Amino acid sequence: MIVSEQRLAANRRNAQRSTGPKTAEGKERSRANSLKHGLCASKLVPEDLAMVQERSAEMYQALNPQNRYQIWLVDEMAVISLRVDRSERIERRNRDFKALKAELCWEDDRKMQAIQLGSILGSNPPQIVEALRRTPQGCEWLMSRWAMLAHVADVKTVWTPDQIRLAFDLMGTPAEFRDGQLPGASIDFEGKPLDPTDDLAMIARREIALLKERREHVTDLDEIEHSLAMADLSIQEENDPELKKLRRYEATLHNRFRWFMNQYHQKPDHKRPTPGCYRNDWKGESAIPEPEAVAEPEVVAETVAETVAETVAESVAETEVEPEVTTRPEREPEPVDDADLMLPSRVEKKLKKAESRRQARHRKAERLRA
Repeated sequence: MIVSEQRLAANRRNAQRSTGPKTAEGKERSRANSLKHGLCASKLVPEDLAMVQERSAEMYQALNPQNRYQIWLVDEMAVISLRVDRSERIERRNRDFKALKAELCWEDDRKMQAIQLGSILGSNPPQIVEALRRTPQGCEWLMSRWAMLAHVADVKTVWTPDQIRLAFDLMGTPAEFRDGQLPGASIDFEGKPLDPTDDLAMIARREIALLKERREHVTDLDEIEHSLAMADLSIQEENDPELKKLRRYEATLHNRFRWFMNQYHQKPDHKRPTPGCYRNDWKGESAIPEPEAVAEPEVVAETVAETVAETVAESVAETEVEPEVTTRPEREPEPVDDADLMLPSRVEKKLKKAESRRQARHRKAERLRA
C-alpha cells in the first residue's frame, strides 16, 4: 500500500510522543501492566518482597525449623499464604464491584443479557424464549420484535420467509412442526386448534398482550434479585466464571499449603539409609552398600550346641579328679579345692550362664534370620 509523505511525517511525529518507559524503574513497573491476579506467577511481584520476609519471620518464630529442608518448607508456606491472602482480597474487591455495578447499572446489564440471548435465538428457540421470558427486560425484547412484525403486517399484510421464521422463533416452535403452518396456530394438549386466525397483525398483538402479563409477574422477582445483588447476596454468584476461577486457584493453594505442612511435620524414616552410605552412584554402581554375609540359622544352632557342650564338659571336669580326654590339647588340670567339691551350686551357676549365652545367640540368630 502506497503511503503519502504527509502521512509518514504524521506517523513519525506521533511515534515521538510516546515511546514507553526509558528508566529501569519505569520498565519494571510496565512489566506488571497486564497482571490480573498473579496466582499462577512463578515469582511474586517485587512489591511483595518485604511482605514475604515479614511472613517468613513470623512462620520461623511459630514453627522453629531445625534444618535447611524445613527452612525451605517454611519459606514456601510463607509465599503460598501470601497468595491465598491475595486471592481473598481479589474476590472481595470483585464482589464489591459487582454490588456497586448492580446498584448503578442493573437495568442496562439486564438489557444487554437479553440482547445476547436474542442473538442466538435461532440455535435453540424453545430454550432461549423461556430464558427471555424470565426477566422483564427479556419480555420487552420479545415485545419489541412482535411490535415490528405487527407493523409489517399492517403495512404489507404478509410476512417474508425470514419474518415468518422469526415469528416461529419468537414463539419457540420447534423446526419439525413449521412446514405448512402459519405462526400463531396454537393447539391444546389434545391436539385441537385454539383461536385459529389468518390475521398476522392480530397474532403479533396477541403475543404482545401475553408478554405484558408475563412482565408484570417477573418484575417482582427481578426487584428481589436486584436487592440481593446490591447487598452482595446474589444467588447467581455461584455461576460467575471469574469467581469460580478464583476459588479454584484458592483451593489449589490450600492443597499445596497442606502438603508442605505435612512434609514439615513428617517424622524421619529410620529405615532409610543414612547419607554416608551412598558411594559411587555416578559410576552406575549401587548407592547402598551390600549387607554383610549372615550365617545360616543351622550353622548358628550348631555353634551354640558346640559351645554349650564345651561349657558342660568344662564344668564336669572341674568336679572330677581326672578330667576326661577331649579333642583339645592336653593340659595340666587346675588344682581343685575340696571346698569346691562340696559346693554343687557352682556347676549350676555355670550351666545357667551357658544357657543364658545360648539364648542370647538364639535371639541374635532369629534377628539375622528375619
